Amino acid sequence: MLIEKVEGEKYSQCRIPGIVITESGTLLAYYECRKSNSDWADIDIKIIRSTDDGDSWQTVTIFEGNGNTLNNPVMFVNENKLHFLFLENYKTLFRCESTDDGQSFSTPEEIHINCDLFYNVIAVGPGHGIVHNGKMIVPVWLAQNRDDPKAHRPSVISTLYSDNGKDWSLGDFIGTDILVNPSECALAVTDDNSILISIRNENGTNERAFATSRSGYDGWTDLHFDQAFPDPVCMGSMCHESGTVYHINCESKTARENLTVKISRDCFKSFDSIFVDTPAGYSDIAVRNNTLYILYERDCTNGGLYFKKIKSYPMLHP
Repeated sequence: MLIEKVEGEKYSQCRIPGIVITESGTLLAYYECRKSNSDWADIDIKIIRSTDDGDSWQTVTIFEGNGNTLNNPVMFVNENKLHFLFLENYKTLFRCESTDDGQSFSTPEEIHINCDLFYNVIAVGPGHGIVHNGKMIVPVWLAQNRDDPKAHRPSVISTLYSDNGKDWSLGDFIGTDILVNPSECALAVTDDNSILISIRNENGTNERAFATSRSGYDGWTDLHFDQAFPDPVCMGSMCHESGTVYHINCESKTARENLTVKISRDCFKSFDSIFVDTPAGYSDIAVRNNTLYILYERDCTNGGLYFKKIKSYPMLHP
């Protein structure tokens, strides 16, 4: 299902999708609307909403860039409150919230984090954050390049965490001696209540890297590359439900194609797979009651963003 078509009159690309499902079953989708084909374009961020299981969508709000780059939208579902984060010019982090199931959002407010004096580029997510043991946690990547302040490399990764959505702290850096230019990551809660992180990287193996932590912001262990997860250096997302983890990414080392969901209860030592689409790109995934909800790029320049719902899928570990 085409959810956002690029007509060319106002936007040249709609990219960087995110999707969550609220406690009541409402779907919220959000993404960048770019006025030119650049990460540093004049970019708006749009939030849309569905109350009929994704059959129809209505626009909730559009945050306008007004000549600036609004980037990397991330949403959290924290019981009956939605928290929404995004950045301006890969530098200034903003937050707002919804207390009416996503019908409206508060005016964005700037968040001050102790890392923004040391890095030229900061980006959360993208996709969605998680709530674990009462804390909201989101992956973040940071780049410092003295010659080009807009460069996305060299980079490092960590997580941001918060108890209330207003005050955020930076966790430990992950794999600084192993990972080459890591960037967009995804988090999920495993069956033993640990945090699994899936890491985009440029180590040259074209494989996802993974690590685990009991807290989600320190004590990361078992950092490794997984041959079963080829990656054309793309955003890959994860979600979880009742100990089952779902990972979505392009199933290729050379091209953004063959979008595939992998399902596991043992940190992907074993898994089942579901094919989603051949043309592909960035994607995000939500799950509820044995149904997968997927928002993904299919053709960024000539098409738009697509939504797909998969019901009653087979599971390796019922």
